[in-house]
Amino acid sequence: MGLMKYILSCFLLICLCLTSCTSQKKLQTEIPFEIGKAISQQYVGGREESGSGTELRIPVSLLNTSDIEIKEVYFRGKKVKALVNTVDNEEMIIVRIPNNSPESSETSDLKLNTDEAVISYNENGEMKYAKVNGIKQKQPLIYKGAPKN
Repeated sequence: MGLMKYILSCFLLICLCLTSCTSQKKLQTEIPFEIGKAISQQYVGGREESGSGTELRIPVSLLNTSDIEIKEVYFRGKKVKALVNTVDNEEMIIVRIPNNSPESSETSDLKLNTDEAVISYNENGEMKYAKVNGIKQKQPLIYKGAPKN
């Protein structure tokens, strides 16, 4: 009888783990691309409609681009679609996060510090997550307004 109880306990424990772990984003320890030194910078638009927010730049070296698709960036309570651009012959994720964009509950679940972000990416059809540490904060970028005639 003791063995049956033990097996049932193990089964329940496994089920409990599976259901509670699915909502959590598992951060990968080994990722198929390299992450360079990321920087964030506040920006203030020259015109009111330009808005203000944070620009985040994360250099990446996609080692095997065929089966990897960068999806989103989670940073300072916000979740935004990630775009990979080439700047000065370097691949870089550049995202602009307006101050008025809504908070994301998924981001708060990740419990990130202000100098940390998470990149979500799709590898062979599977969603994975990579952490970016030590994001440097640069001086704010203030855009000049259009000249008044």
